[in-house]
Amino acid sequence: MQIKISFFILFALIVFSSCEDVIDLKVPDGDIQLVVDGWLTNLEGEKQVLLSTTANYFDNTEPPKVTGALVVLYNEAGLVDTLHEKEPGKYITEHVGQVGSTYHIYIRTTAGEVYESNPETLRFVPEISAIYSEFKEETAFVDEGYYISIDTNEPLGKGDHYRWKQYVNGDYLNEPFDLIYASDEFVDGNPILGFEVNTDPLVLGDHYRIQQLSISKEAHDFFSQLQEQTAFVGFLFDSPPSALNGNIEPVDPASKKALGYFGVSAVSEKEIVIE
Repeated sequence: MQIKISFFILFALIVFSSCEDVIDLKVPDGDIQLVVDGWLTNLEGEKQVLLSTTANYFDNTEPPKVTGALVVLYNEAGLVDTLHEKEPGKYITEHVGQVGSTYHIYIRTTAGEVYESNPETLRFVPEISAIYSEFKEETAFVDEGYYISIDTNEPLGKGDHYRWKQYVNGDYLNEPFDLIYASDEFVDGNPILGFEVNTDPLVLGDHYRIQQLSISKEAHDFFSQLQEQTAFVGFLFDSPPSALNGNIEPVDPASKKALGYFGVSAVSEKEIVIE
């Protein structure tokens, strides 16, 4: 009996090893598209617009930077600032956005391609009135550690949208599940108390900072699509990811579309040290 089992295992190994074929998968190169990542706020200091291009599907290198471009910031009254290229592909302005003003950017690459972002109005953001931590024991649903909650107030009048950005010990949390955004559809005009914001627990001594941003409905929808294609993927029947067009449009309709987003927001922030 033992001889028969050994023979069967040997036969199976020979069969399966002989079925291993190397498949050279040919994926055609797609069009090279401009990618824009920029944000203007009402905070002091540098605000940046990052320009790069798309890369081939199997290219594991960092996306190519777009250098030498002309990037200009406008509001409803006209020219605001011409951005300076501080590093390859990184264009900066120190303009402080004003609540109620409408902004867009103009981009012209060295190849002569011209793009503009759709105008966005910098909207008021309510203050974060309180921030506090709570220690939780480990359970089947949460890890042991400290969790942060905030209190804020949602002003009366539907149509407000928000985003929250988190920093731990100075590092920006930028994983898919760290992307938090919401609309006022179900909380319009009400205080928001005990809103828990972090998914990974903190430990004693950690410094935590959170920013509350007012964003447009278009930005809210963009982040929703972004999270769907980054956080909620990996299952057998998931639809394949697709390009997120954002709000960057070619001036010449016959030109290639750009990817990414340029948005504006007011910012309220709070910080806490876990003690």
